[in-house]
Amino acid sequence: MVQQERCSMNRFPLAVVFCLLFLSPVCRAQQPAARPNLLVIVADDLGYADVGIQGGCEVPTPHLDALAQSGVRCSAGYVTAPYCSPSRAGFLTGKSQTRFGHEFNPHDGPEEILGLPLNQRTLADVLSAAGYATSLIGKWHLGSDAAHHPLSRGFSEFFGFLSGAHNFQLQPDAEPVFGRAYSSNSLLRNREPVRVPGFTTDVFTDETLRFVRRHAQQPWFVFLSFNAVHTPLEISRAVADRIPATVTDPQRRGYLALLLGLDDSIGRLMQEVRSQHPNTLVFFFSDNGGSGRKPFFAFNTAVNKPLRGDKGQLWEGGIRVPYFVSWPGHLPAGTVSEAPVSTLDILPTACAVSGGQLPDGVEGVNLLPCLQGHTTAVPHDRLYWRFGPQRAIRAGRWKLVDAHGQRALWGLCVELVNLRHAR
Repeated sequence: MVQQERCSMNRFPLAVVFCLLFLSPVCRAQQPAARPNLLVIVADDLGYADVGIQGGCEVPTPHLDALAQSGVRCSAGYVTAPYCSPSRAGFLTGKSQTRFGHEFNPHDGPEEILGLPLNQRTLADVLSAAGYATSLIGKWHLGSDAAHHPLSRGFSEFFGFLSGAHNFQLQPDAEPVFGRAYSSNSLLRNREPVRVPGFTTDVFTDETLRFVRRHAQQPWFVFLSFNAVHTPLEISRAVADRIPATVTDPQRRGYLALLLGLDDSIGRLMQEVRSQHPNTLVFFFSDNGGSGRKPFFAFNTAVNKPLRGDKGQLWEGGIRVPYFVSWPGHLPAGTVSEAPVSTLDILPTACAVSGGQLPDGVEGVNLLPCLQGHTTAVPHDRLYWRFGPQRAIRAGRWKLVDAHGQRALWGLCVELVNLRHAR
């Protein structure tokens, strides 16, 4: 008996080793999947039809096209407002910004018009609490005082500018090809002004790459908020010789130069993200429709065809935007979704993949079941908008628009549109 007991004791460590060698892969397979990084890329005033995959043909956009083809292109992707700051407020909170009074761009005055109300939690707040490193790089436009600063709204790092626009050439005396130069509007690193050389599109991309390299050992969230293709329309020497000679309008040439630079940066960024950080969920959209050639809203010659209207309007051209979602291995590549989706949906989708706590009152939904093809239900049976006196509602294929004050442009102020036939 004693001998038998000794043999059993001798065999016990071998049994443990056997389990560790042969069963531990099974145990590891049962562990929760690593949480993905989140990269949200926002273009500024990009035209619906200026990207190649959306029908653009004046200049090639191979990297934006590749990003769209690597996942799902949402052909009915909407923002929450046809204007810069309220659109960002909707995306970052997952709520219609009209519900908390952030309907227009921030101005000096009472708190409600200084910026995004302080009682609203942002996507950065949610992901920071969930253990993510968080960074805003580029344009903020949700408040410039200390309380509304990005570092006070959930972001652990900030590099960019606080207001609504900036010159692209980072030189003290830079002049635009067209429009106003914002040279006096400092770039900030966190809360301190900095002077760096270069072109903002390239500089913001470089900063993003540095951030994700520094935080490779933890999940990260980057809100990369380009000021391209907003005015001023400046031409970088790096792309000047790629603008077609057939384009003679100096304003359009400036716009196409910004688009070429944006596409180059997307390519450089995605090459490293896909090779070094493959578990990254990427959203790309424009903050509102292109501003076209209307004599207001800092027009940039963007083309929104076949959509009607521009930035500042609730017609489709003001709020329906290029909207791409990519997550290799999790979302089917090369697909197009016609389901109405909104930038409201980014926050709840991020919560679903990160384990973050969904704030109260969020109106968006987790898009993954729809985009992965696990359900035939559309994410939204209705979407609503209000921008000043303008109002709109989309229900199925129908859209009712009260375009108050737009009679001179379109002939009718109130119109019911079947989106199957008219946009």
